[in-house]
Amino acid sequence: MFKWIKDTCSQIPVHYANILIYCTLTGLRADEACQSISIIKKNLENYLNKDKNILEHFKFQNVFLRKTKQSYISIVNDSILEVANNANNFSYNALRCHLRRKNIQMNMNYCRKIFATFMRSNGIEQEIIDLLQGRIPKAVFVRHYYRPDLERFEKIRGLLDNLYKQIIL
Repeated sequence: MFKWIKDTCSQIPVHYANILIYCTLTGLRADEACQSISIIKKNLENYLNKDKNILEHFKFQNVFLRKTKQSYISIVNDSILEVANNANNFSYNALRCHLRRKNIQMNMNYCRKIFATFMRSNGIEQEIIDLLQGRIPKAVFVRHYYRPDLERFEKIRGLLDNLYKQIIL
């Protein structure tokens, strides 16, 4: 999966590659990542909580909150915001069509898999990964009682820097 993302990013223009990198660093679904980039470019001051350094997806319910797929937040840092700002405001379909024209297989689902695998292999709990990727489990504990410690978000931010370095090197 890492090989696909590195090879693909090296074969396409930077503004397309940044969409893939952003998707990998946030763990969002492909369409959600494209929508998120669009919101960052248009309305960052309302989208970014500067105190906690998180993107608050819940403020844009029509985009991120659906019946079974509910992305509430994404942890970001300056590198992630820079990647989003340097990405063009394309839709998922535009990226897919561009890759098709270049004869590159579309495996954007690898981005979410890389994010989840990397986080889990570095000690992040499954519940936090599910929260960040927009999977709300049916377990009563997670839905009603589990509140992650905000200090863990700092650990995740550090891991995101490491993931970013691995992707671009």
